[in-house]
Amino acid sequence: MSADAEGPEPWEEQLLRAGPLTSQQLSLFLDKWGISKDVEQTFCRELRFAPEEIIRCLSSISGLSGSPVRAARAARDARSRRGEELRQMKGHLKRSWAKTIQELAEIEGVNQQEGIETPEIPVQESPVRDPSQSGQQQVRAGADLEDHSMARPAHMASGDEVTALMKARQWEKPEQWTMTVQHWVDIVGACTETPQYKSVMEQKKTVNMHDVCRLFVKPWSEGTGCSLAVLMSREVVCNAQLMVSHCWGEDVSETKESLLQHAVRHELPMTVPIWFCVFSNYQPEDGVGPKLEHQLALEPFASVIRNPSLKAANGGHGMVALHTTTDDLYSRLWCVHEVERAIVEEDVEIKASMSQKYIDLMVGRVEQFLGLGATLNDCFRAAGVQVQTAKARCSSKDDEEKLVKLILQQANGFDGLDKVVEDFRREQLPDIIFEKLIRKGLTRLDGASTSARANAAVVFAACQAHGAGQLQHATTNPEVSERIRLAGLLGNDELRWQDIEVLDLEDLQMTLIRKGLLALDGASTSARADAAIVFAACQMHGGGQLEHATNPEVRERIRLALRGGNRFDEKLRWQDLEVIDLEDLKLGQIFRLGVRTLAEDITQLRQSAKLSLALAGEGLGAKGCKTLFEAIAKQKQITDLSLDLGRNGLGFEGSKAVSEGIAQLKQITDLSLDLTNNNLGDEGSKAVAEAIAQLKQITDLSLDLSLNSLGDESGQAVFEAIAQLKQITDLSLDLRFNYLGDKGRKAVSEGIAQLKHITNLSLKL
Repeated sequence: MSADAEGPEPWEEQLLRAGPLTSQQLSLFLDKWGISKDVEQTFCRELRFAPEEIIRCLSSISGLSGSPVRAARAARDARSRRGEELRQMKGHLKRSWAKTIQELAEIEGVNQQEGIETPEIPVQESPVRDPSQSGQQQVRAGADLEDHSMARPAHMASGDEVTALMKARQWEKPEQWTMTVQHWVDIVGACTETPQYKSVMEQKKTVNMHDVCRLFVKPWSEGTGCSLAVLMSREVVCNAQLMVSHCWGEDVSETKESLLQHAVRHELPMTVPIWFCVFSNYQPEDGVGPKLEHQLALEPFASVIRNPSLKAANGGHGMVALHTTTDDLYSRLWCVHEVERAIVEEDVEIKASMSQKYIDLMVGRVEQFLGLGATLNDCFRAAGVQVQTAKARCSSKDDEEKLVKLILQQANGFDGLDKVVEDFRREQLPDIIFEKLIRKGLTRLDGASTSARANAAVVFAACQAHGAGQLQHATTNPEVSERIRLAGLLGNDELRWQDIEVLDLEDLQMTLIRKGLLALDGASTSARADAAIVFAACQMHGGGQLEHATNPEVRERIRLALRGGNRFDEKLRWQDLEVIDLEDLKLGQIFRLGVRTLAEDITQLRQSAKLSLALAGEGLGAKGCKTLFEAIAKQKQITDLSLDLGRNGLGFEGSKAVSEGIAQLKQITDLSLDLTNNNLGDEGSKAVAEAIAQLKQITDLSLDLSLNSLGDESGQAVFEAIAQLKQITDLSLDLRFNYLGDKGRKAVSEGIAQLKHITNLSLKL
């Protein structure tokens, strides 16, 4: 047992390989080497001792057989230091225990309120040491006990459960060193609940992947020959569908946040198999499983990236690069290499996912630069887009030389790698940064990332800053793009997307139409079918808007509500119009009754014997006249009718419609018919006169046929028609501005003078 000048003695080598020991394991070790019981008893029971501490303590004993006093003193010193550590840990545990009791009480309280029975959790007794076991068996049993004391994840296989298939995967298939996202969350959750994790957190204020590997990954996988990923997935063999790139120095909580945000943002199920090097590689280097050197020789990163299961066409999710505030991903050469390989690999999507702290720091830095008048490139520098990959390092010198050599052999070397990574980083910038750059006028939408061009807030900002033409670069869905286009018409630079995304799209269009900022041809398809919006457009822009309406029934109802000049009563609303009977609307439109008072007006019409309509200059035409007289003919109670149809361009066809309509009004006794300036001609005037001759009950007639191109013959026909009205006593006839010659005028005047029953005469020739 004497020390060898050339290096550690065999017992020391064994201690270093064994790692931290409990007092039980230490006792077995001391028994094996025949060390005095006095020395053994100086070590505390049930505590772990680091190999270096044991070596320092035992080395103070000359030949391990010298003065037990010196050994006892050294052991007491170690025990004193360990006691102080335990007192501190006891305080932590008390606080943790109090918090646990409080949380458990809250959960049980809620369960009782909801009628849920809280299940009893069985407590597993610690194994009792069997004196019949050999020293090696007892050491292994002690190690198993210690492993289980650190709250291993429930699904993780133990050393006894490891199968040949699992070991073969770890030795040969890097792309199968996978676990699900949920497995990873379970591992991290188990780590964070341990005193070891909380102790490191209290000391350093952060726990990184180096700590996780040292405290949990190595102890939990030691002696199994399988990585934690394989232990979690057991014999469920899945090729990686998502590769996680990280830098080891990142904070665990930020890492978890970033990965889960990526899963949520891209709707990844928690069952997606992931490759995460800390957990996928076998880390212990204990001779049971493959060494890291052997695993790296399999080129695991390249194997995963090239594997078809990672590709989008096969349902893969590519690679995600995690960004946190506690370490720079691109300071690690492996990460730079992984990102570059994923980018150049065909059909492998690569995304960045950032913790909120990382985003906040980046955005704050960019805002600071913007406030100081920075250029676009300066802002990108502030956001950390630019990199110097030549400064990235590896913890292993051999790995670093290998990667540097590989990069230098590529086109453009590190300059080319810088460009690839910078393009990726710029593309992965948070959308909010592009929104701020656009609002400052430093860039436009076509200069933004793919994600930003699909972000409604960014697109809206671009349209506000640079006009609606920016929508051609947007990839937002059609409804969002339409909403942005319409909101841009408001011309309010203070509006933000969150102000308009909550607005109903139809309400927004209604507002724009009533402000005169939007016409129906610029409205959405749904708006052009919306009755209230169509009606509002017609109120604001006139009846011509109906050509853009798509609902026939709505279009007809609104058409019937139109009045002179293709306008509506300004106070009329669609809700007033939609409840009116369609036939009443037609009647009201024909007789020019007020729409808001239509029901009252129609009632009055049907009870009245008198009807007076002034429709001069409304362009009725033959069709309009026909509709008008059909409606009048249905009002059998009317005996006193006054119609002003002047300047309607009726022509001969219109005169036929008028004559046919008049012929149906047999009950009329008083008729005032103004047809001035309608270009009726000889034939048209004759037709009207002949129709009037059929109204045998007329006693009062006023007929205006001025400006209708009547000749002598048609003038004579008018006289002859009037002569047939034996009941007439009052006559007003206007034939001015026609083609009546002296002979024609004389014939008319002399003929009418012979009608002795006419007592009141007004004749204009």
